[in-house]
Amino acid sequence: MRDLAADDARVHAFLMVDAQAAARARDVPLSPVNGMLIGVKANIAVQGWPFHAGIGAWRERIATRDAACVARLREGGAVLLGQLNMDEAALGDTGDNAFFGRTDNPLQPGFTAGGSSAGAGAAVAAGFCAAALGTDTLGSVRIPAGYCGVIGHKPPHGGVSVEGVVPLAPWLDTVGIVAATAEIAGTVRGWLGPVAGPGGEGDGAIGVYPLDDEDVSDAMRDAMARVVEKAERGGLVVRRMEKLSQGLHDIARAAFLMVAVSAAEMLAAERTRGSAGFSAGFLKTLAWAEAQPAARRHFAQELLAKAAVEIREVFAPYAAVLMPTTPQAAFAFGAIRPRNTADFTSLANIAGLAATAFPVGVREGGMPLSVQAVGADEAACLALARRLAG
Repeated sequence: MRDLAADDARVHAFLMVDAQAAARARDVPLSPVNGMLIGVKANIAVQGWPFHAGIGAWRERIATRDAACVARLREGGAVLLGQLNMDEAALGDTGDNAFFGRTDNPLQPGFTAGGSSAGAGAAVAAGFCAAALGTDTLGSVRIPAGYCGVIGHKPPHGGVSVEGVVPLAPWLDTVGIVAATAEIAGTVRGWLGPVAGPGGEGDGAIGVYPLDDEDVSDAMRDAMARVVEKAERGGLVVRRMEKLSQGLHDIARAAFLMVAVSAAEMLAAERTRGSAGFSAGFLKTLAWAEAQPAARRHFAQELLAKAAVEIREVFAPYAAVLMPTTPQAAFAFGAIRPRNTADFTSLANIAGLAATAFPVGVREGGMPLSVQAVGADEAACLALARRLAG
């Protein structure tokens, strides 16, 4: 096995490496994941490992049993390589953790690997492991996958058990997979449970979400155009679809508010013991959420409920819908942080749909760009990533 302590010194994807994992995995029945090197995000329980979800106040917690998804991988002989870094409590998108350090994008030092599954994206992109388990509440698997130029797959809500995973917003939380290829992502996903089949109601056409007045970079528009062209050359029927009536940023902001409210409630008891185990920025976010008037929270809940229905209706005629993973490529730490990072990724979580992010061979400032396939048909999302990744 590679000396990950040395190899990972610059990237800091891993918080710990289990040097004996490979030896323990030798004598198991053959399975599609047997011997596969897989990293695990720090909010997913692995028996005997630290189990802190990136929260400083929990740094001494040790998992007493495996999460359901981890137990399934262990049954198949997967090599649980080590624990991966993440944003504090999974509430973030940069991978810069005040207690456990910053994860750099392996493609460019000093650039974010995204989040909150930062270590997962970085570890796979750096070639440390074939796949990684992460969690995705508003895009936390697909954003780092996109920024790091690899595959990020979010099953439909409930498609993979979240037993043994630290919750953030249970109605949105999903265990997802970051992988080097769409084939590997599909293999891991299939081992974790049945893959959702055809969900479209139409003729199998692929929808393309209109970007007319969306805040996306010119390079991202070019990336979408190239993916559409590649799909059409490959014989797929591609159609421009209607836009949602509600603005994407408004939807994402409403979702973030309710996720932050959920985080504040989840950690309320821990915070009464003092603030030393939480970063100042994290506490500020929770205080902001708690200070919002009840009327605003109610409005956000209603907006999300209506958006969930509309997303499912608008996406239903298509086998899957193509849209940007993020509006732009990864940015440097210290640069102005985009406020619309999750505008596209949040839709799948809100509507409970599957989504697969894949690199498209287009770069912006030297960093990769990513497109995602979103829909009720999980198999179609994975298949499109296999066909269209570049």
